[in-house]
Amino acid sequence: MNAPLVLDHEITAVVEVVVKRTITFMREQLDMRPQGVERHEGSPESLRLRDITAIVGVGSKAGLYVAFSYDDRLIRAMMKRYTADLAVAPDEEELYVQETAADIVNVIVGNCTADLSQRPEPVSLSPPVLMVGARTISGSPGTTVAALTLQLDEGRLDLAFVGPRVMFDERLNFLGEIL
Repeated sequence: MNAPLVLDHEITAVVEVVVKRTITFMREQLDMRPQGVERHEGSPESLRLRDITAIVGVGSKAGLYVAFSYDDRLIRAMMKRYTADLAVAPDEEELYVQETAADIVNVIVGNCTADLSQRPEPVSLSPPVLMVGARTISGSPGTTVAALTLQLDEGRLDLAFVGPRVMFDERLNFLGEIL
């Protein structure tokens, strides 16, 4: 019976760290200020995605997928700030938008490993996988999909976490503190 509580604690720690690192990255690297964080309640098996989504796997005993789902207006504003020192030709803009989406999730979640390295289990990351035009992300039975939306002047960013059902209660509330 002890395993579910330990598992839940491990995943909740990852969620907390990812949200905090994302907010910090947006403020410090892109000068974007999230005005709020909206917690989603809904289907425990799926989530509607925005225009571009980058996903990484965060490995521990439990395993967790973290998805950053950007609306088009936001990712384009992020790309312009992220590549401000580069000359981006108009015909390369789509490539840079996609590369920015993947790189940002890689940087943020990669930096989270420093915060999580104090844990007894090693934390591994998969390379980012990019989805353009995908409509939903779905978990299999025994998993839960939960999300938060960061609201910015430039658009919205969903942070979705797909993991074992034990990390959420029956109303998809995280069993732990987020901010």
